[in-house]
Amino acid sequence: MTTDNNTPPKNGAGEDGPKNVISLIDEMAYVTEVGTDDVWKWLAAGWADLKANIMVSVSYAALFIIIGVAISFGFYFMGWPYLILPGLTGFLLVGPAVGIGFYEISRRSAAGEKVSLWSAVTAARYNKLGIFGFGVALAFVFQVWIRLSFTVFALNFPGVMPDWQKILLRALSIEGVYFGISIGIVGAVFATCIFFIGAFSMPMMMDRKSVLLPSLITSAYAVYHNRSAMILWAAVIVTFTGIGLITGGIGLIVTLPLIGHATWHAYKHVMSGDLPEGQSHPTGTITAAG
Repeated sequence: MTTDNNTPPKNGAGEDGPKNVISLIDEMAYVTEVGTDDVWKWLAAGWADLKANIMVSVSYAALFIIIGVAISFGFYFMGWPYLILPGLTGFLLVGPAVGIGFYEISRRSAAGEKVSLWSAVTAARYNKLGIFGFGVALAFVFQVWIRLSFTVFALNFPGVMPDWQKILLRALSIEGVYFGISIGIVGAVFATCIFFIGAFSMPMMMDRKSVLLPSLITSAYAVYHNRSAMILWAAVIVTFTGIGLITGGIGLIVTLPLIGHATWHAYKHVMSGDLPEGQSHPTGTITAAG
């Protein structure tokens, strides 16, 4: 059950939000309407948070970059270099779980609380069960993605072992073109599904302590209801993440926290239909929603 100060409005989310929404769950009434112009406001707010907490934000980003580099080297030295590329592209799929520390940094910064690397790393403490459940689900999706990548490769290059030299030699062949198209389609489907359920569910679980399923449903509804803005937002995320990856991961030091902080502000804008403008939920006192 939610506390009285966290009860969703009965007729939709605020004056500017959707009216007379037929909600599958009460949390859907939190959703407000945003436009494409708001995407740039989220980025500006994210950039402000990054500059204000640069040491903590960059350090938190560096932790995951180091882990990614270590995994890549591990694949290489174990004779599995073909796992590196699927692993890097899979980074987009697990992004919502990585971002939780940035959400906590932004929340604490706005609340005037002390910001530290430890508070970012332990942000899941606000809703251990829900956040852990979502993390497990993302890990499962990542494993499925890796296996499907192999399947698509095998279908396009029958009888060929996934070796980098062979892949590069055939990259411009007809098989290589088909492989690029196939893996792009599969990856787009995976990324779209994750974006729908993951765009706002993780910050929602942290902020409102909502349980997993209502958070996923509400996130999907929020994305669909604001699809014009969210298509642009998804393109921005892919672009900034891509820039970070093609720079050998160095660019992720900036792009990862920027997107993470901006995502928090996107959530606060889209999912605060039950609050007066400018107010935030006190994370430490909200009970589980649903």
